[in-house]
Amino acid sequence: MVATGHLIDAFATTDKPDVFEKIQYHADPLEENQVYIKIKACGVCHTDVLFSSTPGVILGHEAVGEIVEVGPKVNHLVPGDIVGFAYMKSSCQSCLLCHSGDDIMCRKRKMFPEGTNNGYAYAAVCDGRFVYKIPKSIEPKYAGPLMCAGSTVFSAMYGANLSPTARIAIVGIGGLGHLGLQFARAWGCHVVAISSGRDKEPEALKFGAHEYWCSKDFSPEFIEKAEKFDMILSTVSGDLDYDMYLDLLKPNGNFRLVGIPPNEIKFGKILPFLLDQKNFTGAILGGRKINTLMLEFAARHNIRPQIEELPMTEDGITEAFHRLHKNLPRYRTVLIPPSETSTSE
Repeated sequence: MVATGHLIDAFATTDKPDVFEKIQYHADPLEENQVYIKIKACGVCHTDVLFSSTPGVILGHEAVGEIVEVGPKVNHLVPGDIVGFAYMKSSCQSCLLCHSGDDIMCRKRKMFPEGTNNGYAYAAVCDGRFVYKIPKSIEPKYAGPLMCAGSTVFSAMYGANLSPTARIAIVGIGGLGHLGLQFARAWGCHVVAISSGRDKEPEALKFGAHEYWCSKDFSPEFIEKAEKFDMILSTVSGDLDYDMYLDLLKPNGNFRLVGIPPNEIKFGKILPFLLDQKNFTGAILGGRKINTLMLEFAARHNIRPQIEELPMTEDGITEAFHRLHKNLPRYRTVLIPPSETSTSE
C-alpha cells in the first residue's frame, strides 16, 4: 500500500497475440464500499480470449483472493475473508431488475473487462457488494472457475426452473460442461453427456452423467427413437445442427445456449418448434443472488472443477492461452501467483 492508495502488479494484453506484459498500476484509496483483495487464484475462461486482441487490457474474471483492507461502509467482510469476484462488477441497485435479484440484467451494470480490477493480477480493488464469500470447504484454486463456469451452468438450470425429475443433456464436455454434469447430477436429474467423440466418456461418467452419447452417432433414426429431454444445455463454442437438437426436446422443452458459437444461429423447422412450445434461450452467468446460491450448492454437494495449474506470469498466461486454443485443458486452467506457490511449499 502507498499513502494514496495501492500499487498493483498485473498482466496486460499486448499488440501480439497471446503475449502479455507485466505492468504496475496505481489504484486510488478505497472508496466507502470497496475492498482490496490479494489474489490467490484466477481461472482462464474462453471469454478472456474474446477480449485479448485489444492491447492494454487486464483479463480474468474467475478470481479468488483474501480480503486485505475494507472501506468504511463494508460491514459484511473483514480482512482474512476469502472471496471471489466475477463478470459483473456493479449495478445501479435501484431498478426493478436489481430489486428483484436479477441485477445481472441491470441496464447500468458494469461488466468484465471494464476497468482494471480484473483477475490476471496479484491484487484488485472491487466493490465489496459484488464479491462473494467462498465457503471454507472450497479451496481458492477450485473456487475460481466456479465464479464464471460454475455460475453460468447453475444460472441456466436455476433460470429454467429445472425439476429434479427432469432429463437433461449437457452438450460439450469442457470447462463449462464438466461442471454442468456435476450440478445436474446433484440437482437430481437424469443426466446425459453429449460430445463429438468417445475420448471423454470415462470422465463424463465420473462427473455424474448417467449416459454418454456421441453426436457422430446421431441420425434421423437415432433422433426419432431417442428418449427426449426436458432441457438441453449447450456449452460448446462451435456450431450445432440446431434443428436436430430441438428434435431431441420434449414438448415445452428448453434449449439453453451458454456457449458462444462463431456463426449465426439458424434453425428452419418452425412449425414443430411452435406446436410443441419449445424454448430456445440464451443465458449468461448469474448476479449476486445466483452466485451466492451456486457457491452454497457447490459446497453442499462437493462440486469441484477439474483443474490444471499454471503460474500467473507472462509465460504462464501465454501457455494457458495456447492450450485453450487447442482445447487441451482438462478441464479448466487456473493461474496461481508465484507468492501462493511458494507459500504452499
